Amino acid sequence: AVVSTQSGHYAGNDLIRRCSKSINTLFCGRIQIMLAKIFPISERSGLNLQSQFNLENMTEYNTSSENSETPMDTDSKEVTFLFYQTLWSIQDYFRNPNQISNDAHWKKMEDTVNEICRIFENYKHEGSCPVSNEEAYFAKFLTSERLLTLQISDSNFRRHILVQILTLFQYLTGDVKFKPNKLVLSEPRKLWIRDTTNKIYSVLSDTPPEGDKFVQHIKSILKYEEKWSKWKNEGCPALSKLPDKTLQAKQKNLKRSVKAMDLSSDKFDLCNQTLTDLWNICPDNTAACQDSNRKFTPETFKFFEDSIEQLEPDSGVEKEYYLTNETAFVWRSLRLLARQSVPYFQHIQNTKNLTLTDNLQNIIMLIGKEYKKENGME
Repeated sequence: AVVSTQSGHYAGNDLIRRCSKSINTLFCGRIQIMLAKIFPISERSGLNLQSQFNLENMTEYNTSSENSETPMDTDSKEVTFLFYQTLWSIQDYFRNPNQISNDAHWKKMEDTVNEICRIFENYKHEGSCPVSNEEAYFAKFLTSERLLTLQISDSNFRRHILVQILTLFQYLTGDVKFKPNKLVLSEPRKLWIRDTTNKIYSVLSDTPPEGDKFVQHIKSILKYEEKWSKWKNEGCPALSKLPDKTLQAKQKNLKRSVKAMDLSSDKFDLCNQTLTDLWNICPDNTAACQDSNRKFTPETFKFFEDSIEQLEPDSGVEKEYYLTNETAFVWRSLRLLARQSVPYFQHIQNTKNLTLTDNLQNIIMLIGKEYKKENGME
């Protein structure tokens, strides 16, 4: 069914709201992919034009050391409850990056990122845990402090946290139209982001499996995100594929060559050697079409010769091996008889009680008798 853009997005978004974000994550993603395929890329109704953030996406974790559970045993003394709070506190800046414009929040964010990078560098993933080739889907990570040691040893968890930090850095340093004016970074802060970004890429490269390949993919994705941000800043102009200048030049040259063609000549130049040779094989196209070599319809007796021999009483061929049992042979036989031997169809009308195969066999035997009679073979 054809639906309008507004009603289509409304139905899709309404269905997503009815689904559970933690249970139906994969299904919600498929709905969004379907909407992305149905509507054009330049469709504005599905865009976050004003760069608004989902402030309701709160990450709950234990902030009180009195109610804390005992973390799992680890060889590193740095993986403590304090680091647990530091690790999950960064999620608040992912939820609302604009609060970093406050100097106190910037300082806290800077210390938090530095601590995460330091722990991830010192507590390196050695690849001891088996890595599955199956894709993993996580709507939200569990935030229990008991899982902290396992989580920082998990490649997927490390990559999620570090890629989120890279995305935050790109927003802070990028040119976003609706970003608050007060969120302007000084040169020292820009320098810190550049150094920290290189450090994060280094940690990701050391994270198995295929760390270097994963880094290249992330760089490519973030580069494309910059282009999308620029497109939104320009008011989302219509996207259209620009014509290839080289192809346009070839088409112009082709038009010029056709216009300059000498129509008085018997030979035509089609600007392609193969087509030109094929076209000029015969100057007269009508004569070429009427050439006897182009007549592929066989003679009636030659076509049925093998079948006539099979139907002879002394041929010794069993009925199941007759050519008349083949559907394709029957179809070709009827087409040939319709074109060259129309009177034989009257024989079929006189024997309506017989099957098509039996009628065809009778006609073939009749053709054989007439051929022998005409050539004095009886």
